[in-house]
Amino acid sequence: MYLNVKVRLCVGVMVAPANNGNPVRLKRELLKVIQKRLKGKELKAARSDWHSKRKPIGCGLTIHPGIGCPVGCSYCYIYDMGFSWQVAPYSLNGLQLVAALLFNKYFYPTKWGTYLAFGSVTEPFLPSVLPKTLEYLRAVGEYLGNPCQVSTKMVINDEHLDELARITGSKLSILVTVTSLSQYAHLERRAPHPLKRLELVSRLRSKGFKPFVFIRPLLPGLRVEEVDEIAELAKASGAYGIVVGNLRLSLNIVRRLMREGIDVAKHLKIDLGKLKRGFVDVRVDGALQSLIREGALKKGLIFLKRACCANTVSQLLSGYDDVVCPSLCFLNEQSCEKSCPARCRIRARGEPRHLDFDEVMREVLGSDEYEVEVEDHTLCVKLKRPLRDEKLASFALSYLFRRRVRFVKRF
Repeated sequence: MYLNVKVRLCVGVMVAPANNGNPVRLKRELLKVIQKRLKGKELKAARSDWHSKRKPIGCGLTIHPGIGCPVGCSYCYIYDMGFSWQVAPYSLNGLQLVAALLFNKYFYPTKWGTYLAFGSVTEPFLPSVLPKTLEYLRAVGEYLGNPCQVSTKMVINDEHLDELARITGSKLSILVTVTSLSQYAHLERRAPHPLKRLELVSRLRSKGFKPFVFIRPLLPGLRVEEVDEIAELAKASGAYGIVVGNLRLSLNIVRRLMREGIDVAKHLKIDLGKLKRGFVDVRVDGALQSLIREGALKKGLIFLKRACCANTVSQLLSGYDDVVCPSLCFLNEQSCEKSCPARCRIRARGEPRHLDFDEVMREVLGSDEYEVEVEDHTLCVKLKRPLRDEKLASFALSYLFRRRVRFVKRF
């Protein structure tokens, strides 16, 4: 099947980010608006900031409301990246963050744009960081409309929860981390008690959010009894489901975990030579993940293997019934959970209809000289002239249309 390629340029009032059918053009228009609202030094700082350069990873583009973390979890990787135990709120204000994102060649606004994941090198709900997190969420909601996700171990009060709900509505994806009930005192010495975190899940549910319990990292050697208890408590707390996450290892992390009684080397095949050169991301598959999945599904919980899936499902549960994971994780059966209610593999089949297809294609390719053939989950784009940056164009089209993109050259 070939799509009729026509260009339909719309002129007039800027459409609200969440409903705009052309995120590429909206990005350009928004940047013009933001550039008029920031002073020279503020704009320069935004343009040179790392948020303007990073490429999204599986969970999305990471947003740093702070740098450093005093919680000091034994499995945390940020200290091996050079970040401090001391924490400082990030230097950009909310409008500068918006500008930095709009300068980023990999970023696009609207709900069909880039997923944003808050935290990464800090704890976003730390008391000193929370105001910046709220400021950033407010700015993203006002100008961009992107799906946002926060992963946290912290416990915040109802006043802050109410403020969070006013800013984001119920569509903010919130993951509350619980890695262990029996060993948390050794692994997460400065974090709130896991039962306090599960109380937060209950309060999030009462405020309209769709919280998930996040078992990240999924630590090898977790006992069957503990798996059952985590699933039971997640259900009782009002969590919508459980998400499991990777374990990121370095030599220092392996040593710290060994000191706390978690024999990583016993349970995992680790190439210490690779660890000497940096990090290795390990997914604890097999029996342990199957046990968690079985326990979650038996209790009526949603089970997911990736954080991006929780963001997508949170949007689905909040009323966006046409969402699809932009990471294309659904193309890999090992990454995508078959019972996931988002059903991305079904939704992402055939011709994309959620955006102004022809306009987006023209904006990204810089030309209307192309043809498109749809093959299941793949867009075969037949080019009649070379592209300036084929990799960037492929990334943009894949992310926006939630399809695999393959270029066929005819020049």
